[in-house]
Amino acid sequence: MINIIKRQYRTNLNYLFKKIMKHIVILFLLLFNYNVIGQIKIDDVGDGWVIKVNQALNLIKQVDSEKYNTLIEVCDHVTFWNGNFSTTEDFHTIMISQADIMKGSVNNVAAVLVHESRHLYFRKHGIKMKEIDEETLAYLYELQFLEKIPGIEQFLIDNAKKRMVNPK
Repeated sequence: MINIIKRQYRTNLNYLFKKIMKHIVILFLLLFNYNVIGQIKIDDVGDGWVIKVNQALNLIKQVDSEKYNTLIEVCDHVTFWNGNFSTTEDFHTIMISQADIMKGSVNNVAAVLVHESRHLYFRKHGIKMKEIDEETLAYLYELQFLEKIPGIEQFLIDNAKKRMVNPK
């Protein structure tokens, strides 16, 4: 009789454990439902901006896997702000400006991600240099990427070249 009770008790415990684990998994999925590609969380601010960033990430992955791998190595968060220029925050966040998104070009958003990932790379690896030199290298890195995109908008190439000469 005692063996039957013990067996029933273990069966009930297993059943409860499985139920609790199922609920924990569901709760986890609901609480952490982010727009993510690879390891990058993209803040959803509406207006289709997440879609544009996802398209840009896919473009980078297709065009230059090395730059894509660097991007996902150094960046785990993409957010947006109302400034006129894109930038980085802390050691792992790219902040895309409203101005860059509003240009409507996926290629431009991809260029921003590649450019800003270079800054994060320098920061993550402790590479220090004058700000003007870092900016020049980031634009060179961006230009190398842009030149691989078939049918790239000329204004993006021209901007990267101009900024390499005069980064500010």
